[in-house]
Amino acid sequence: MGRVIDAIGDLGVLDDTLIYYIIGDNGASAEGTVNGCFNEMTTLNGMAGIETTEFLLSKIDDFGTPKAYNHYAVGWAHALCAPYQWTKQVASHWGGTRNGTIVHWPNGLKAKGELRNQFHHIIDIAPTILEAAGLPRRRRSTESPRLRWKGSACWARCATALRPRRTTSSTSRCSATAVSTTRLDRCDQTPHSVEGRPAPPFDEDVWELYGPDDWTQAHDLAAKNPRN
Repeated sequence: MGRVIDAIGDLGVLDDTLIYYIIGDNGASAEGTVNGCFNEMTTLNGMAGIETTEFLLSKIDDFGTPKAYNHYAVGWAHALCAPYQWTKQVASHWGGTRNGTIVHWPNGLKAKGELRNQFHHIIDIAPTILEAAGLPRRRRSTESPRLRWKGSACWARCATALRPRRTTSSTSRCSATAVSTTRLDRCDQTPHSVEGRPAPPFDEDVWELYGPDDWTQAHDLAAKNPRN
């Protein structure tokens, strides 16, 4: 990536180039089990138990080499997702979905070195680029007519943050689901894909509720606000 940016700089057009750099990949991943794993495919295929502590120790010199497909332990995943709850693949909480993003476009943005707090979904990035380039968005025949992507170039150009164009968003994976608005975050904490255990019924889901100022989702308000 650095070589690509250097090449654009050598062409003299770096300041005219819009660059999105997303820091991370939906949080740190937790497939490595409590002890870590030598071959992540054992975990992905439901066979994590075959990698005992003794086995892992016997392979210690092969970790990090082409002989291994190793993965760090769950504790590291939680640490890397801090201060958010949960980890990658648990889409119901910010630890599994939220990442920082750097936008670089010196000749297109008036603001320099400022922060933006608006929620910007990954599906909004392509429309943002098209909007910034002044190009029309063409709908594919297979695309849902109800899908509404939203560009962000308008607020990205401004010296101060504006209201977000996307006020409601949802994420879901393996039935770990969240619905977020500018006012509240609603998170389903029920695990539906725990290895070796049957999935619980959906009507037994337990939902959490977090206020707009609780960005680390530290204070569950569900019991105090059951109607929300």
